[in-house]
This record gives sequence, structure tokens and C-alpha cells, in this order.
Amino acid sequence: MNLKQIDVSYRSIPFWSWNDELEPEELRRQVREMHTQGIGGFFMHARGGLLTEYLSPRWMECVNACLDEAGKCGMEGWLYDENGWPSGFGGGLVNGLGEKYQQKYLRMEVGEAGALSHERTIGFYRTDGTEFLGTSLPAGQSGEVMRLFYEVNPYYVDNMDAEVVAGFIRVTHQHYYESIPKELMAHMKGIFTDEPQLSRNGLPWSLTLEREYAREYGRDLRKELPGMFLDEFPHAAEMRCRFWRLCTKLFRDHFHKQIYDWCVAHGWEYTGHMVCEEYPHSQLDSNGACMPQYEYLTMPGMDLLCRRLPDPTTMVQLSSVAAQVGRKHILTESFALCGWNVNFTGMRWVYFSQLAHNINLLCQHLQGYTLRGLRKRDYPSSNSYHQPWWNDYGKLNDSFSRIGMLLAEGKQQTEVLVVHPQSTAWCLSNGKQITDGNLEQRKRIEPYGFALRDLSHALDTRFIEHHYADEIIVEEKGSFENGRIRIGLCSYGTVILPPLVNLSSSMLALLKQLQSAGGRVLRIRNSFDANLFLDGKRQEPSSDFAQWLEALPTFDTPEAAADTLLDCAFAQVAENSAPTRELVGTQRYLADLDGASGWLYFFASQKYETDTQAVFRLPAKGVEVEVIDSVAGTMAHLPGVAKDGDAFVFSYPLAGADGVLFFVPEQPLSLPEAPERARGFAGGQNVPVSTQMTLADDSGNLVTLDRCRYRVDGGEWREDDIISLQAILLQYQRDLDLELEIPFLVGADFDLATPVTLVVENPERWTFALNGAPFAAQDCGYAFDKSFRKVPLPALSYGMNTLTMAMRYTQLPEVYKKLEAARVFESEYNKLSFITEVESVYLLGDFSVRHRGTEERLPRHAKRYQGTFELGASLRGTAFAADDLLAAGMPFFAGNATLKTTVELTPEQASTLTFLRFQPLGANSWRFRINGKPAGECLWGPYAVPVAGLLQPGPNEIEVELTMSLRNLLGPHHLEEGESYAVNTMSFNKEPNFAGRKAPPYNAGYCFVELGIKDIHLA
Repeated sequence: MNLKQIDVSYRSIPFWSWNDELEPEELRRQVREMHTQGIGGFFMHARGGLLTEYLSPRWMECVNACLDEAGKCGMEGWLYDENGWPSGFGGGLVNGLGEKYQQKYLRMEVGEAGALSHERTIGFYRTDGTEFLGTSLPAGQSGEVMRLFYEVNPYYVDNMDAEVVAGFIRVTHQHYYESIPKELMAHMKGIFTDEPQLSRNGLPWSLTLEREYAREYGRDLRKELPGMFLDEFPHAAEMRCRFWRLCTKLFRDHFHKQIYDWCVAHGWEYTGHMVCEEYPHSQLDSNGACMPQYEYLTMPGMDLLCRRLPDPTTMVQLSSVAAQVGRKHILTESFALCGWNVNFTGMRWVYFSQLAHNINLLCQHLQGYTLRGLRKRDYPSSNSYHQPWWNDYGKLNDSFSRIGMLLAEGKQQTEVLVVHPQSTAWCLSNGKQITDGNLEQRKRIEPYGFALRDLSHALDTRFIEHHYADEIIVEEKGSFENGRIRIGLCSYGTVILPPLVNLSSSMLALLKQLQSAGGRVLRIRNSFDANLFLDGKRQEPSSDFAQWLEALPTFDTPEAAADTLLDCAFAQVAENSAPTRELVGTQRYLADLDGASGWLYFFASQKYETDTQAVFRLPAKGVEVEVIDSVAGTMAHLPGVAKDGDAFVFSYPLAGADGVLFFVPEQPLSLPEAPERARGFAGGQNVPVSTQMTLADDSGNLVTLDRCRYRVDGGEWREDDIISLQAILLQYQRDLDLELEIPFLVGADFDLATPVTLVVENPERWTFALNGAPFAAQDCGYAFDKSFRKVPLPALSYGMNTLTMAMRYTQLPEVYKKLEAARVFESEYNKLSFITEVESVYLLGDFSVRHRGTEERLPRHAKRYQGTFELGASLRGTAFAADDLLAAGMPFFAGNATLKTTVELTPEQASTLTFLRFQPLGANSWRFRINGKPAGECLWGPYAVPVAGLLQPGPNEIEVELTMSLRNLLGPHHLEEGESYAVNTMSFNKEPNFAGRKAPPYNAGYCFVELGIKDIHLA
């Protein structure tokens, strides 16, 4: 394997949101933009805002144009199988075929016999469920009875019915296959399925279940069905095991396997992820069990929402099945809801932990075709050409892709197996859990998922790699060979039972065989519930199973169990002479890395902003230790490595959210030494550099104007946030005349000769006036995104200025019908599109933005300003405190700013200082020049650049260019929370939106993240 060369199959594949009227040439341009930044492919993802008809001839023209351009760029095109999500309804074509095709929920009610409906009834029963009275009530039946029935969701589909899924394949996969020319199909890699599901609203039901239950178990489901709701029903747990096992397998075989078989037959890859993957209780109603579903994806995947560390259970579920069934590529859809201020450091923090769990291919969420209208609030951020940091993005993509390639191509041996407690959730759940809001029932199940999470965390932070055993997969693929448990392609000699109440007999048989052969079987005590079941059959304390379980080595905590397995750890890492629990990692054997064989180690810090002074102990299986630069694709010899018995021991500091690749070759490589690193971190002698700096250049200052007076059809004037108007106007359900008055202040020090540009969406739809004087909307190009058009403003006036905008507000009549459906189910909400949208506007120019009011510090490096803003004199050439660009006059700034300062040095200092260190504030990247010469860049920590040979006695000019994000321009500005790490479509709203979704708590002040640079030192 060539370290320099990254195969396109390992390069990232973002969700490319097709969210407006599509133009083939603009799509081609964006494909080329992706290629310049090291992106290997793209998912063509129909999404909210789309105005080109889904699957229409024009849609296919766009798909084919992108596949053609992908071929020219050496990229891979990928399809997305739905218009919005969840996958399966074919944009409405499948569920539109009738009730048989539509999603169903199993329901229960108790009432007077004469008062109960018979519609969609599955069966009537005695109230304790023990007597089946029939599908209709006997004549003369009186008193209270129980009724089981199903409800229908007309907006989604029944994924347990093979005929329904065949319809989905026909309208989606087959349509694409027949519409894409064969010569372009060579550039089409595969298709993504997104969150297909059984139910998100209680127990799932299918018209096929009674027949399938009889076929699988030889039993009458109708007579046993009350056990899904009643804990006291005879053998309820056993019946639930049967029910959920069947639902899981029907979903797997009829949805995933059927699509998998079609894709394999047509030469396509099949990828995607499940919904509610995290815990046994969350994946229950939606999937039955997640792990069996992964088997039939050629590239199984997961997603990770928000700016947070991933839950280990989601990752281990996925990587376990991938290893057991032999899937090399493992996908993650990441960065949704991270917010506009997620920078490269935040992305590394989110993704490095996944790489350390063998998730080796990145699908960035999201990359918007446009930011027009509501699209800019589509679970941001959008990582595309509109980002100020776009031209730096290729380095991050190279790093992510190279690490993923190395991990995927290496060989891994996992010794430890953990039994997944999904069947425990099956036994303990009942149908009241969601539909009746039964929190006590949920609390019965949640602890088992959290205990599994805690066990994986304890193993992870001790560098003990492990897999999960899913009991359906064990039943089908488990065996005992050569003294070890085998599941598919993997074998294990150590097993841990987390807290659980149920075990399958097939799993138990393998555990007993392993124990008899001398393998280890450990147990963590179940302190949540005294029940015990085998295949759902209750076990008394005197039973063989209960006695066997009690005899196992038992631990009260996951940490205690993990500490007994340190012989399975592939490394040890200490900080301050104690084991650190803040790093995770993985190891691989590489038979050929640039001609050398050896062991690869990847470690990731789980600290977001804090450095780790780590001391590593790696097995001395080779002759030396090298460190790999994942951006450049180079390798260097690591100095200072000591041999201690059978281990290499060395120090290597890691910045917050940092990651590192070590390679221990089996033969000497004669490489140059790695650059000195430790002085790039805090400590040692240093010379402070003033943060009183001068603004040398910038890309133009900005201010967001998001409040207005408005009136409809010449009526009464009202005040509101501009973003609130869309929901208000849609309530009229007709076309109307809209006028806006948007005020802004201009200070006395502003130079009125300074040109100011209005940035506005769809200027052709508006008429404009400034301070009562109309002006033409002369389009002068775009700012950031092509939908953000630049229109020169006439000369401003001192004091209050008023921008007036007027338009005819229109929507297609069908929009109002779609809104009603969007209030019912997410598939309809996720594909909403509007002809006309009303958005905030922005001013761009050479000015300062002065705040008048109070200031409050908030968590997550944010501030809230209460008061007003006014335009002031230019900041260029002026000096200010660079550790607070907000206060300096740039609170809404997005783009690039270059700052300068000087520092006086003695001859000794000029010759001995080797690093410039600093602390970042809010920006994404920092580029330095010392005395006019480039000194390097920081895209993430450690925040230091080498300066040896660039300094001189006397004055030294230090120049730094900061690249920002769009966060302070686009917000959200008014969340009571302040800066959020979970930014959704409603985070920007003050009131419920057009589909009735509630807004979070609102604050009239403006929240900004800090911007600047502080604590600059030469060391």
C-alpha cells in the first residue's frame, strides 16, 4: 500500500443536498469544487427545498450530468433512495398504492363491548388477554373487553411486507437503472438507504405477521398477542421474544436482503444506516434489533448527530457485524446539527473517535446545493464552497481519508466478545411503553443499554478491542471451533455478559463450550431486575441456567471487569504517572506499507480543548516507532523511544481533539526524524506577544438585519423577526402583497462616501427603497453562496436608515395541502419546498459594527449582546484588542481577516526561540508570516507554528490571517441556550414554524461566538 496515494474508495462521500431548482452546469461546477478539496464522491440527496421534480426527466438529466462530471474527475457518484427520509416510500409512490402498503401500528384498548369499534380489529379478548373472543364480538357479548387493532400511517410504508419493498425497488432502484445510460453507470457506485424503519410510534404491525408467525413458529399469533401489552399474560416474555425476533428478521430479509440482492445482481453497492441505533430501548420499535440489519448492507453505516462524542455502543454494533460478515468499508454520516461554528477541530473530535472504533469512511452531513431560504437552517452546518474555510478543507479530507484507508487495509484480531442485551429489551418491553407514555416501562429497559455503553467505554479506554454478539446472528452464524467461539469470520476466546435478564439457548451453548475449553466467561452483576429468562422462558433460581450464571466470575462494575482483561489490551497510555481514560484507539497489522510490514496504531483524544501529555507503551513487536503525517502522507522516525522489556515507551503530547498514527515496522526504515513537537505545547521559557494588533486587511465586514416592520395587503404595520414571517404568511393560504421596513443605524464617524452592499436572496422578486427613495436592484455577483446576491445601496444617512422591500408573495396551491401532511409524519416535512421565502438581509462593506448595550458571557466561548448595533468607521489600519474581535467591531464577521503586530527581541531570543504559540478564539484556521515570510498554518491543535530562522534582533513583524465560519452571520442568534452544539431547523425560530414544530426558548439578545486570537507567545 502506497502511503501517499489515497484510493478514491476511501475518500469522503458527503450528503450533497439537492434542495432547489437544479441546473446541470451548476451541479457540474460543484462536482469540480468537491474534487479540488479531496472529496471522492457524493450522495445525490433529494431534500427539503427541492423544486426540480423528483425522478422526473429533468431530475435524471441532472443525475446523469453529475455522473458524467464524476467520471471526468475520477470520482464516484452515489444515489440516495428517497425524496427526503425515511427511506422506503418512494417519494409517495409506494404508500400511495393503498393501505396494504402503508405503515401500521399495533394498538390496544379496553372498553365496553358495545362501544368499541370493529374497524381494523385484529382480535377481541377478555380483559386479562387469556381468552380470544374472535375478530368480531360474539352476539350478546357485554361488559368490558380488550380490543387489539392497528392504526395506519398513510405517509409511510410497511417494511415487513416483501411485496411493499418490491414496489419501492421498482419505483426507485429500477427506475434509476433504466434511466442512467450504461456508459455513465460505470461512474455510479451504489445507493444509500436512510433510516428505514418498522415504527417510531409504538409497536409495529403488518398484515403479513399472522401468516409469518404461523410459518416461523407454528403458532396462532392472534391468541398470543395480548402478551405484547400485558406483563402478567402467561409466558409473555417468551411470546415477546418470538414477536421481536420475527419482526427483526422480516425487516432484515424483506427490506435489506431484498434490496441487497437486487443491488448485487446489478453491480451496485448498498449502504445506509438505521434509525435510533444507540440503545436497546431506542432501536426496539424502529428495528427490532439493529445488528442483524447491517448484515445485508455491502457498506454498513451509522449516523452521529450533534457536536458530541459518539456513543460507543452504536459504533461497536456496527463494526462488529462488519468484521463478522467481512465488510471492509464502514460508513458514518456525521456533523449534522453541529452548527455553523463546527470547525476542523470539532470535526476531528467527532470523527476521530469513530475511526478509533473502525468506522473508516466519512459521509459529511451536509453539503447544500444552495443556502437559499430555509435551506441554511437544514441541520447545519453546510460544508460546501460557501464556507470561508472551503479552500483549507482538502487537508482535512486527506487526513480523514488516509487514516480510514490504513485502518481498512490492515488486519485486526479481536479477542473479547460482549453479548448484546437486545433480547433483554424484547422481554421487558410492552406496548404501553411509547403509546401510553409509560416511563416506568422505559426505565426498566434503559439501564441495560446504559450498562452496555459503560462496559464498552471501560474496555475502550483500556485499549481492549471488543465486538458484540447479536443473538440472531449467533443463531445463524455462530459455531465453536478450535477452542473459540466463531461468529462468521471472527473468533473469540473471552466473553463478557453485561447485565441482562435473557439469553438465547444458542448463545448459552457456545458459552458453555468455551468455558469447558478453558476460555474465559465473565459476568457483570444485574442489579436492575431479579428476573431471568432463557429464550424468554422464565428461569427459577434453582434452574441449571441460573446456577451456571451465578458460578461465573462476577463483577459489580464494568471497570472492575475490564481491569481483569488488561492482558487483552494492545497498549497502555499514562498521563501524570496514571493511566489515562481520555484516549481511545485501535491497532492493525499491515503486511505492506511502502514496502514495510508492521503494526499500525491509531489513538484519538476524547478531550475537546485540553492537551494530553501522554506516555505510550506499545508492544515491541518491531524494531522502532515511526509517526505518520496523515495530511501529507509521510512517515518519520520518532526520537526518544526507550525499550522497557517487551514494550516501547515514549512521550507524545496530543492537543485537544487530536489524533496520531504510529507505525512499528518489523525492519528498520532509515527515515528522517520527526520534527520537534513538545515545545509547541505550553511550558518552558517564552516571550509574550501583544494582542494589540492592527487590521491589515479583511474580506469585508458584515451585519445581519433580521428584524423588521411588515404589513400584508396594505394593512396594519407589525413588528417581528424576519424569520417568523414565513409561518405567518403561510397561514393566509393565498397570494398577498408584502412590505418590509428594515431599520439600521449609522454612526457619526461612518464615512458616507463608503460604498455599502446589500446582500439579499432573490432580489429580482423585490422592489427596494432606502430612506423613501427607490433604487434599482443591480445584481453584482454573490457573497458566500450563489443565492446571496450583492446589490449596491445608495448613499446612507447618519442616524436611522430604513430599507424598504416589497413583493408579491406567492405559493403553489398544493403547498398548503403538503403543510397539513407535514404536521403528521416526518417524511412529508422532510420534502417541503416553497416558491417564495422571506429571509434576513445583510450589509457588506468597509465599516465597523458598534454595539450599544450590555454584554453577557455565555458557555462555549460565546457572548450575548443586548441592545442595538450601528455602522461605524472602517477598522482597516486601526489597532484594537485581537482577543475580542466582537468588541472591536466585527460581531457578525464571516470571512478572512489579517492582523499585524510587532515584538522586540534580543539577539539571544531571536536565535533560540523556535515556536510561536497561541490560543484560538472561534476561527477555523490561522496563517502566520514572520517578517514577511510564511511561518506555517494551524488548522487544528497544537496551536503553534515553527519560527526558527525567521526571527531577528530588534522589531519583528508578526502577521496572522484568521479564517472564520458563517456562524456569527447566520446564527442562531436568539437561542436562550446561547451557542448550541445541537442546532436543528427550529433553533433559529421564536415561535412554532409552518408545520407546527415548537421553537426552543428565545432570547431577544444576539448570541455570538468569540472571535480572535489570544495568549500569543514565542517559545
